[in-house]
Amino acid sequence: LWVSHLKMMLSIQSVQGQCVPCRSRRSTPAAFSGHKAVASTTRRTSALQSAPVPQQKRRVIACTSEFDVDNEPVVRDDSLGPRDDDVLPADLGDALREAALATSEAIQRGASRTQVELLLTEFWDPVSGPIFPNRGDQERFWRMTRRFIEQLAAATGAKNVNAVYPDSGVAAMLSYQWKKAAQEEAAAAGQEQEQEQGGGEAAAAGPLPFRITSLNDRLPVSPEDDLVVVACPDPFVAEECMRLVRQVGEQDEKEGREERPVVLFNPRLSSGDVGLGLNARRLRENFTKNFVVTYSLRPIADVGSVFRRYPGMWKVFLEEEGLPGRYKLIAERPARPAGEMLDYLIQQATQPEAALGPDGKPQAPSLLSQVGTVLNSLQYFMRSLSK
Repeated sequence: LWVSHLKMMLSIQSVQGQCVPCRSRRSTPAAFSGHKAVASTTRRTSALQSAPVPQQKRRVIACTSEFDVDNEPVVRDDSLGPRDDDVLPADLGDALREAALATSEAIQRGASRTQVELLLTEFWDPVSGPIFPNRGDQERFWRMTRRFIEQLAAATGAKNVNAVYPDSGVAAMLSYQWKKAAQEEAAAAGQEQEQEQGGGEAAAAGPLPFRITSLNDRLPVSPEDDLVVVACPDPFVAEECMRLVRQVGEQDEKEGREERPVVLFNPRLSSGDVGLGLNARRLRENFTKNFVVTYSLRPIADVGSVFRRYPGMWKVFLEEEGLPGRYKLIAERPARPAGEMLDYLIQQATQPEAALGPDGKPQAPSLLSQVGTVLNSLQYFMRSLSK
């Protein structure tokens, strides 16, 4: 019994020590635009992962990621001329830049409560929220929030920017890492300056362009903040997030000034992993309805994405056959298409002949299709309860 128990523990440790492959990743990237560099890279990576390569090489391949803000920008393929999917971002850096510009435009037009949704399938699960299956994913995820905050601060011209993270542990870790990296960059720049000028004082370490706080702090916001960005609030800190927004409004009312902008970046205030009552769900839904979605990129499985850039309409894209990495626009709506409406739009685009009879006229749905519609409605209802 002792020997069998020891073998089991060793097998568990060997499994835990391996880099988890991208089983939670979809074959991507319905998130990004049809630019062949992104699509071909994903297909090559998928092919390499499925090939019988040695374990060490498999580990390296599984840990690489194209969704990194520090990667080289993807060159757009404009050989097909102007297309509807040109509005989709070419890469992660392009998406963050457009999100910052769209949010800045909304703030300038008077929207004080805005929301950005950049849900990448590598880092996001519709039910569980942020996932980090591979080594370095968490670092890339938080670096994405930093790039957005920096670009938003530059676009709005805000001087006192407050980046609020979900908990004090994340805030302390990021503050230490990013300040240390800024000091190292300043020291490297000072050495280069000394070599070029033959002496002189080294450059001082430049501070971060924003201060870092957490939703667990007693006073996460102050009246001196010009712009508040709440990065990735989850269901466990939903109450703190709503309280922070109320505090900003109370401070502005007390000072007798206009409401300062508050931006939610990738919020997930409800989840299937956290049990919530009906009243709590309605309270959180009503809270998020007060926020204008300035930029949204939400993948539809592996086949497309729902996209919006303020002040434009909501657009639904599906992958176009025969053109790898390109997408066709199938619908535009003033409100977010979701649930049954989204399923209907996809069905109409993929099976347009299903709703027509032999004579080309619309036909009444059969009994079997009616039963299928009822079952789909029940499934959608159950999914909505689990969110």
